[in-house]
Amino acid sequence: MEPVNFVLDLVFWGIVSWFVFNWAVSRHVDKQLGSVMRDLDEERLIPLTIEVDQNQYFCYNSITKAFVCQGHDLKEIVERFQLRYPDKFAAIHNGDETAVRTLKSQLKEHSENFPSIGRTS
Repeated sequence: MEPVNFVLDLVFWGIVSWFVFNWAVSRHVDKQLGSVMRDLDEERLIPLTIEVDQNQYFCYNSITKAFVCQGHDLKEIVERFQLRYPDKFAAIHNGDETAVRTLKSQLKEHSENFPSIGRTS
């Protein structure tokens, strides 16, 4: 009977651990989403839609569709974004898939140099 009790205890504690882990992850995600939503509501975070034309990236506010800035690479985009919006942050949200992928790879390579640009998805 002891091997059966051992297996049942193992299954029970595995289920309990799974629920605790999921609860903790859910709270963390809710807190992060709440922070992002607050930043969006208070207009401290600008989600960017990226378009590309002849090696020039054009960034638009994903919500208002207003032009935000442009540049040849992420460094130039960040510089121009910071000049125009010194107290705000940006997040690459969507747009031309190749452009988004390229800019996000530049962000990963140099994330410590780009504090005003955040990552999504």
